[in-house]
Amino acid sequence: MEHSVGSVLRSGGGIAVPVVFVHGVATRRSADYLRTVTQRDALLRTVLGPILCADDASKMTVLNPYWGDVGAKFVWNHASYPSHGVESFGADGSLDVTSLLELSAGEGARRNQVLTALAREAPSDAVDLLWMIAGTRAGEPEAQILAGMGIEAAALAELAASGQAIDWPADASDDEEFLSRLLESLSAGRANGPPSHEAFGGQRGGRRMAVLRLREALSRVTAAVPRAGSSAVRRAARRPVHTAGTRFIGDVLAYFRQREEQGDQAPIAQRVASALEEGLRLRTSADPRLVVIAHSMGGNIVYDLLSHLRPDLECDVLVTVGSQVGFMAELGLFPAAPAPADPDRDRAPIPDGLSRWINIFDPNDPLSFVISSIFASGQDFSYSTGRGLMAAHGAYFRMPSFYRRLAERLTAALSMESHD
Repeated sequence: MEHSVGSVLRSGGGIAVPVVFVHGVATRRSADYLRTVTQRDALLRTVLGPILCADDASKMTVLNPYWGDVGAKFVWNHASYPSHGVESFGADGSLDVTSLLELSAGEGARRNQVLTALAREAPSDAVDLLWMIAGTRAGEPEAQILAGMGIEAAALAELAASGQAIDWPADASDDEEFLSRLLESLSAGRANGPPSHEAFGGQRGGRRMAVLRLREALSRVTAAVPRAGSSAVRRAARRPVHTAGTRFIGDVLAYFRQREEQGDQAPIAQRVASALEEGLRLRTSADPRLVVIAHSMGGNIVYDLLSHLRPDLECDVLVTVGSQVGFMAELGLFPAAPAPADPDRDRAPIPDGLSRWINIFDPNDPLSFVISSIFASGQDFSYSTGRGLMAAHGAYFRMPSFYRRLAERLTAALSMESHD
């Protein structure tokens, strides 16, 4: 369901415990975006619902303010993109990066043992990789069931990493056997907690579709062996990278230009503020807390609202993930974070309406920064997605293990908040 004011995409149909998720830059409405929201909301309800809901966890409301349509506009329709046929400044290089990747895999590498090999060395990474890929094509109801299965599999993987899971199928002969045995372990309910398809009322058909998504994901892992590239392939690959990169920069510039020109009436700021207002309205005496989760540029927007544009707003816990709030504060982009007289001693205040601030970063994510060395309070946590520099920034919310860690930290933060 969408609202014209704030363009809020609501999931779950609940009326209790509002959680607001604010996306980052370069996000545009598409089928992939809608699938991502479905997958993420399912994982949030599965993991955070029991923590936040006093009554029925399935009633947790997730608000997703969408602001991509009022972000950067490219008035020449990306005409700045370098087209094929432009005269070369010098000799065209012939280095084929994908061929080098093929060689690095070794002649003895077997395509049908990629996941199995990973499961032996890093069980949680194997689960995260499989569920992350499976979730990209999942819709309702399999997304909810897939989320619950992923949490169970992540719990089993953690036990395997500590040598406590006797049924972790790391000795499987190939990836097909690994997945089959893993699914058998989940069906038997030997992971922590009851099977998710029972706890969340999924139908058998929904579970069959979830298993199908996992098998499709396995096929995609097997097929993802680097192939020899060509200059034509590299040109084709650059186009989506170019579009995403320019949208990233463009959305950052668009937000700050809007803020300087229109203040709290800026379109992006209004979209996010409307979702926060709705979240505050949805609080009840039984579920009185508002949790805001903000990815990347979303963290900057929420901080700017709470500290400067809309200091009347509040939230009990703000979770910034892969965000740049500390970095942009150092650049002097936030009026509420003035330059320190002594950087070694002085710290910027956090907004009055913010009770607890959790900041999560991946050391491999070049777009994530810490806050504790900049702000007077707030806690940094390191989390490894296991992805490279280009992929880490978008990987957090596709990994079941991330939600398990989030549940632990959020439980601790809410416990501290209740005792203040």
